Amino acid sequence: MKPHRLLPVVLLLLTQLMAGCAVTKTDIQGFNLISIAEEKELGDKFAVEIEKQNPVVNDPELQGYVERVGKRLLTGARSVDFPYTFKVVLDDSVNAFAIPGGHTYVNTGLIKMAETEAELAAVMAHEINHVVARHGTRQMTQEYGYSLVLQLVLGQNPGLLAQLASQMFGKAGMMSYSRSMETQADYLGVETMYKAGYNPEGMLAFFTKLDSKSASNPSQLARFFSTHPLTAERIQEVQSDIGQLPPKSWPAADQTEFKRIKAKVSKLVAPPAKPAAGTK
Repeated sequence: MKPHRLLPVVLLLLTQLMAGCAVTKTDIQGFNLISIAEEKELGDKFAVEIEKQNPVVNDPELQGYVERVGKRLLTGARSVDFPYTFKVVLDDSVNAFAIPGGHTYVNTGLIKMAETEAELAAVMAHEINHVVARHGTRQMTQEYGYSLVLQLVLGQNPGLLAQLASQMFGKAGMMSYSRSMETQADYLGVETMYKAGYNPEGMLAFFTKLDSKSASNPSQLARFFSTHPLTAERIQEVQSDIGQLPPKSWPAADQTEFKRIKAKVSKLVAPPAKPAAGTK
């Protein structure tokens, strides 16, 4: 078989091998066919499409606040391979999402639901660590194959790029990661919060709150639960992860700025959220 005919077979085998690789929550060095440079380029392309579909809030104080929280969290991340950005989008569903390359978006609904900065930081830390562990490109390669993802990187299929941006990250739905990837993002998120000076109990508090409110306001939480299934086991695992950290005294955090930002966000009116993929 000639080398150029062998290449698709090799790529297929590598993709299958990647699909079979288990995600260990303590190890971020997972097998990935996409390079760091390719992932950044792909993320930049996705960001353009996403910001066409999601209204970014044009408020310097609000954007500056979320960026400060994000950059503080990055000081506790295991790896910062990408030039992360942090933006607020006008959407009352309780969620945040990060795309390959580090572009991170926080819904206004998340800020409205959070009661402390640590709770907001918990969800952001989880999303940041999907990028740290490069879950996005790993999941995309498993689902669509390396050759298609490479086409997107090279800009060879702009129509499909826009479609996937909507399906995976836009209002039509959010990217669904494997259970092991979600577990790893929780684990790394707890670790990141601790190292960045945020009390990781904020993650436990927020998850517990979401669980208790799921029955009373399912429409607002539908997209979060459709992409981040919140089980009792998952909450218990977060609690266990926190318990394994060295004991630390956490002084009461000043919530003045957070409350001011939350009050500003409460006045913003978002368009009705579309149902998450797979929901009615």
